[in-house]
Amino acid sequence: MLSDSTPTSLIVRANLNNFSVEEKTRREAALLNKDFFYSRQESYVEKVNNEVNPVTLNLTNVIVKKKCTLLYSRPLVREFIGPAESVSFLEDLMSKVDVDFLLANADLASELTGTALFFVGIDENGDTILRLYDASEFSVVQAEDNPNEAQAVSIISKVYKITGSEKDPSVETNLQSEIWTDNYITTYVNNVRKGSEPNKLQYLPFVAFKGENVYGQFLGHAPATSVRQLNQYINQQLTNLGYMIKMQSATPIVLTGFQQGEGVTIHPGRAMSLPAGATAAALALNPAITETLEEIKFLEEKIYECSAIPKISVTGNDKGSVSGKELLIKWAPLLQVFKGKSLRFRKYELDLFNMILKVNNLSPLGDLNVKYPEEAVLPYSPESENLEKNVKYGIQTPIDELLKIDPTLDETEAETIIRANLQFNKSIGVNNGKENTSTEA
Repeated sequence: MLSDSTPTSLIVRANLNNFSVEEKTRREAALLNKDFFYSRQESYVEKVNNEVNPVTLNLTNVIVKKKCTLLYSRPLVREFIGPAESVSFLEDLMSKVDVDFLLANADLASELTGTALFFVGIDENGDTILRLYDASEFSVVQAEDNPNEAQAVSIISKVYKITGSEKDPSVETNLQSEIWTDNYITTYVNNVRKGSEPNKLQYLPFVAFKGENVYGQFLGHAPATSVRQLNQYINQQLTNLGYMIKMQSATPIVLTGFQQGEGVTIHPGRAMSLPAGATAAALALNPAITETLEEIKFLEEKIYECSAIPKISVTGNDKGSVSGKELLIKWAPLLQVFKGKSLRFRKYELDLFNMILKVNNLSPLGDLNVKYPEEAVLPYSPESENLEKNVKYGIQTPIDELLKIDPTLDETEAETIIRANLQFNKSIGVNNGKENTSTEA
């Protein structure tokens, strides 16, 4: 029987927090962002009547996707700095688990919901488990003395149960929360405590990846929220515009001056016969189509500006930019986003790998170096423009350039590939990128 009052009070507080209005609102907002990202937007458009056809434009997806290709667009090279046994364990794990794929999903979850949470465990075979949750699937009670740490983590899920008879079955939806503290793992179903067991680890095996840090708060902010809010308003305006055009396609007729009980039947192509004193007039419509389109265009521009994603980086169209320096200026906000994310995610990765080592009773890393593909963020680089001159004068080598393209290679492998390519080019009459037209033997 569990009788320790201190952890029990924390468990009760965690369960109350799970069902608080603020937490439910936060998790629903995270689900809303996910719905917009995955093009489930039509149900959020308000319709004045059943004649309205929802019109949606998924800007949330393209902007969030752009931000999520900055770090994990390709496999990364990592240098683990720490005890040899720990480094060897992690390198073996990396050969078995596609960590870059998991981290790319963590990046997406943090952008959409504010925080991605990794659970680290060990299965019955002794293998490491990495399970990812987004912020719509958990709630946290943060430590009072250190808001960056969690005192309790609740994993929240829906459990479906078939009830009724075989002839008349029905599905019952239950909300289950698995509350983790340093001492216990406690399960609630629909706010009713079902059971508890000791936490053998005696600590919380969770690591958070945040979309944006919020001072004094464990959970991060979801950058996609501001994009989704503007996207939702644009969808509403597009729907209203479509309905305006639909209404303008016909000429509404207004009948006035009728006595009680009188009526009129209108047949296309035939004259109307009106009672004495009644009038009929065509309703003049003047929908603000041009003004609405200008407003939508303005809001679209602001979505890109507020998210620090240059529109040219998504659409690729920019007639005003000709030189590489102009492109660098326009893409500068995206580079700033990349630099900020790379600094934070390097720390998150270090925390994750150290948690993996801790769960496996191994010593932690002292540091972690990650080669994020900065040169792949921008479409133009002064180094690329001067590449031929730099190679000619020995400032850099083709090996340096190939290692930028594929950082998973080492210098020996890169040299082997370059020598093989040069030999092949020579065999087909191409020398230094130019076709060899010499007739000499």
